[in-house]
Amino acid sequence: MGLLKRTLLAAGVAAAAGIAAAAIFSVKENDDKSDSSDDEVNFINIADANDKEEDVAKKPQKFEQKKPESDEEKEYSPEINEISELYPFLTKPFIEEQFNRNDAFNAQYPEDTLITITHKAKFEEAKVLGEFLAIAEANGFSGTALNDTEGTVTKKMFTEDGAILSDIYNVSNQAACLHGTYEGYSIV
Repeated sequence: MGLLKRTLLAAGVAAAAGIAAAAIFSVKENDDKSDSSDDEVNFINIADANDKEEDVAKKPQKFEQKKPESDEEKEYSPEINEISELYPFLTKPFIEEQFNRNDAFNAQYPEDTLITITHKAKFEEAKVLGEFLAIAEANGFSGTALNDTEGTVTKKMFTEDGAILSDIYNVSNQAACLHGTYEGYSIV
């Protein structure tokens, strides 16, 4: 098993634990609320299709995370299908878009480079933002509320093949699990 697969598998296990915690908390909190039919996570895509690989992490990235009409018609690689099983709240187009950035991440941040990655997410309610920040902090991030509904989570880490991808998948999946919007990341 390759390093990328092991890294993504380990991250998937961590993500599953976080999702389970969030789901249990969410079920407890939502017992008194009526069912919401608005489970769709909508992300805004401001990433320029003309971005060069070396520019991948120089500006914050934002992504569209809604299911395109042709999603079921498109054939995805076995890697994308496998990753989508680990991160059930992410669409395959989003997973594929990030997966295609891995070579650029590896080129810009060679193995054992110390980086700081910051993710931004937005939620409908301050209470849910608090849940997100608590889950992130329990998983080694430092969290900051920017206002009542937006926050960032930051982590320093040494890079290895797939580590940045795993981080993006974990945080965006957790935001989507809590019915929030993953607004992007920046790396320094």
